[in-house]
Amino acid sequence: MTMIPKVREWLNNQGFTLEMRTASAFRAAGFQVRQSSLYIDTETGKAREIDVIAIDPDVLGAVNIRFIVECKSSNKPWVLLCSPYTLDGYNRIFAYSALSEMARDALIDRVRVSAVPPQACGGFFDKFPWSRKDGLIGYSVRQALSNTDVAYAAATTVAKACDNFVRGDGVWPKSLSFGFPVIVIDGPLIRCSLAENGDVQFEEVDQGEFLFFLGDLPHDFGACIRVVTIGGLAAFTLEAKQVANQIRSELKSEENKVVKSWQKK
Repeated sequence: MTMIPKVREWLNNQGFTLEMRTASAFRAAGFQVRQSSLYIDTETGKAREIDVIAIDPDVLGAVNIRFIVECKSSNKPWVLLCSPYTLDGYNRIFAYSALSEMARDALIDRVRVSAVPPQACGGFFDKFPWSRKDGLIGYSVRQALSNTDVAYAAATTVAKACDNFVRGDGVWPKSLSFGFPVIVIDGPLIRCSLAENGDVQFEEVDQGEFLFFLGDLPHDFGACIRVVTIGGLAAFTLEAKQVANQIRSELKSEENKVVKSWQKK
């Protein structure tokens, strides 16, 4: 009797097929993809595995854009606890993604240029639309009907992996690095919020995001993490490629400066 059905069931239960489909979707959108890559957990000093890294292709690497993905397979729904006030008083640049120092400074300069009059930053949000953060943003995420905090563990993993990427290892030249944390699930995603009349409302969605903090890193992590269902993944990866293209287009002058600084060394 063939063992393939049992192996297939085991692969599905372990989430390996979800990782394969996630990698395939990013490749189809034009990304270079690595699977089962390692990063160094700065808390323990040990190597840890991240499921998928989608790299926006670039010959030079002066602008380094990656979507760092943890895949979680479960038939239990994930719930985003959301509010339109989640990011009140929080810097949209920090919420945008994990950023290297050079990338952060470049975005701050863009805010200054677009703020005419001061604090009227509509031009910046138009050029970097994922920084706008309109509507319902999660302040927490949970896997429903479960006694284990799988969602928090997944968020911690992508946060640490993104932080490790943008901080670098001190060997390679500094670059404009953007690390977008993503969690892909193959179950339902439900957005939960409080309506104006006080009722709790629920909406099943293909993707959403939540603000996540992690303070045990060399530099505190505080950025929005995207949660995407497998059904919404193809659309998300195409959107992600548009975001990467726009970053490259808007930061062309900064990219040239970085390359020139490398040539002087």
